[in-house]
Amino acid sequence: MGLRGAGKQLMAAIAWQPSDQDPVYFNQPGVALVTWNPDLRAACLESQGWADTGESHAALDAVIRALRAHRGSRCLVDNRKKAIRAADQEWIAENWLPRAAGAGLRLTAIVEPESGQAMVTIKEIEVRYFSTVVRAAEWLTDPPEAA
Repeated sequence: MGLRGAGKQLMAAIAWQPSDQDPVYFNQPGVALVTWNPDLRAACLESQGWADTGESHAALDAVIRALRAHRGSRCLVDNRKKAIRAADQEWIAENWLPRAAGAGLRLTAIVEPESGQAMVTIKEIEVRYFSTVVRAAEWLTDPPEAA
């Protein structure tokens, strides 16, 4: 059962910041931060600015490491600052997504500025787009039964 309806718990999960004891899988200031959020039980990728191809690949590969380390199936991507370029989409579709699915990824919530909620299923991974981190986290913590 997710955290929907438990507002204080959900807000705490969203406001969570990694401590010195929590693993950080990727941290390049101005590019991206990848952590594991134990309250959401999700790998979290926070885009902090534009990334070149190598930086994008390194950040996304860090998501896979976090999923494997925690046997996770969920990912929250805060992409409001657009750290992943459109040019990397082919690599993501052909290379990263199959590896992420193999690592256990089943649900991905992507936060984009000013976007409405949309849904895409790519192989076994259900991807939804949200305009706020709160809505994305609500969906991740109360997903469909299959996840």
